[in-house]
Amino acid sequence: MKILLVEDDPLTRTVLTQTLKDHHYTVDVATDGQTAATLTQVSQYDLLLLDVVLPSLDGISLCQQLRFQGFQEPIILLTARDSSTDQIIGLDAGADDYIVKPVNLETLMARIRALFRRKKNISSSVIHWENLQVNLNNCEVNSHGNSIHLTAKEYSLLELFLMNSQRIFSRRVILEKLWDLADSPGEETVSTHIKCLRQKLKAAGVPDPIETVYGLGYRLRKPSNTSHPSKLLPQTEQNSLETQQKQVHNLTSKVWKKFKGIYSQQLGLLEQAIHDLIEDKLTGELREKATKEAHKLAGSLGIFGLMKSSEIARKIEYIFESNLPLEGNQAQDLLNWLSLLKKEIEKASTHLGATPLVPQKNPLILIIDDDLALAERIRLEALAWNLRVEIATNLQIAREIIIQLSPNIILLDLNFETAREDGFSLLEELGKTRPNLPIVVFTGRESLSDRVKVSRLGAKAFLHKSLPAQEILKTVTNVFKQHLDHSKNRVMIVDDDSAILSQIVDLLTPWGIEVITLKYSHNFWQELTTNNPDLLILDLEIPNFNGLDLCKVVRHDPKWQNLPIIFLSIYNEENIIQQMFLAGADDYLNKTYEPQELVNRILRRLKSKEQLSS
Repeated sequence: MKILLVEDDPLTRTVLTQTLKDHHYTVDVATDGQTAATLTQVSQYDLLLLDVVLPSLDGISLCQQLRFQGFQEPIILLTARDSSTDQIIGLDAGADDYIVKPVNLETLMARIRALFRRKKNISSSVIHWENLQVNLNNCEVNSHGNSIHLTAKEYSLLELFLMNSQRIFSRRVILEKLWDLADSPGEETVSTHIKCLRQKLKAAGVPDPIETVYGLGYRLRKPSNTSHPSKLLPQTEQNSLETQQKQVHNLTSKVWKKFKGIYSQQLGLLEQAIHDLIEDKLTGELREKATKEAHKLAGSLGIFGLMKSSEIARKIEYIFESNLPLEGNQAQDLLNWLSLLKKEIEKASTHLGATPLVPQKNPLILIIDDDLALAERIRLEALAWNLRVEIATNLQIAREIIIQLSPNIILLDLNFETAREDGFSLLEELGKTRPNLPIVVFTGRESLSDRVKVSRLGAKAFLHKSLPAQEILKTVTNVFKQHLDHSKNRVMIVDDDSAILSQIVDLLTPWGIEVITLKYSHNFWQELTTNNPDLLILDLEIPNFNGLDLCKVVRHDPKWQNLPIIFLSIYNEENIIQQMFLAGADDYLNKTYEPQELVNRILRRLKSKEQLSS
């Protein structure tokens, strides 16, 4: 299902977009009413989610305009205004539902599902087709009591056909409904995903539910028997709700970290506006800005569960919006509210910005193999190892999953019978774009040339497909463990050249290495003992104390005698290089180095250090 979200507040927009995508909805985004109106003319949407207060064209006017033009899909209005009059205006404008900010995300998703069921005349949250059951609440697919593992796009395809049982969909229409405007591939992608969906359902013992109507497209096949919907088990509902709540908590924590700086800007603007209002010198422009920012705060703070802060922001909004002189204690009230708002947001930063609110998920393995039966056997074995698994039966789907889900490790076949490219091409591609992603190759081929090529392209292991699933997973988990140990590495660089510092940070960050940079040596020892690096890079010439002095100091301390030290310098003279090694350096590289050479040397030193420690 495709949803158009129209919201001008970046924080609220980010939370809502990710929440919708987590529930397998395709989402297009507009930040003003006029853009939204244009998008409805060029793309088909199953639902619109509109903020009421929008630039260029407000949500109420947009809703009226769309209904006048014949737009018949559900529309939900979002607003911080909770009076019955405002709700009546919104519903009379043509909205199907009216939700008051701050938005409760679980409630919003339930309202969206209810609107879709009502429109499709579906009474139950579980759709049955022969021996297939699809739970619309938690997006689970089952057959004969067994779970069927689908990717997000495969689930969306299945849901599209099940909820539109009488309709034929062309590949173009499917693209419009299930892919957003920013990522619209060719029509052959639809055929590929349908093929993969059919394969997975067939492997689970489900008859093919998708009928090809030649020259027109695809539709849901009529079932050979009649199934009666059954109610969801209470425990399933409860588990689904708990899972959704955990997802929401993780999401809001991430978004808070990303956008908390915006709150500082908004509070600064409100503070200036309140001061000017009290001094009776508030301009109309600043009043309008303050009203908008207070309105945004009232909506976005509630998403994070900061209901008290949301209510305070709403009170501030009303005073600015009234455009009346302050009366009685209103000036002091504004100052008190602002102070309280700052304290509440600061307090929230402590628990929202610190660590995730729920434990991290188990590692995600992406299996890329067109042998679905083998991939499924490995997936079932992986469940016993507490591992999560996604399966891609071709390289195109694999690329989509890598972008969407960021797997922790990849198990890659080299051969794809019907593809124009093989696993080598993806291995080479990922070596450039995601060098920190560990890849294990498993293949039915057995040749020394393949092994050499795989090694050169950066794979971490080479396995033959004849191995038992248990042995394959043992190797995968060992590679992942080594990767985790490696990704914890920390490198400290001391160099007064900002360009060098920036370049090395860019080189090492994709490898999961944390980089600490230092331009001056006067606080070197404090930074060294505080950050406890796994490797030290020193320039020879540094203000205050030079690199030789720092190297000797490190080697004189028993704790740091085995710390790997690499010198970077513009000098090539043999006597100077000799001084570096006499001071205790492990390696030297001229500053005209090739970037990959520096990375290789650092990785080798870190690996040697790990082997000595183990």
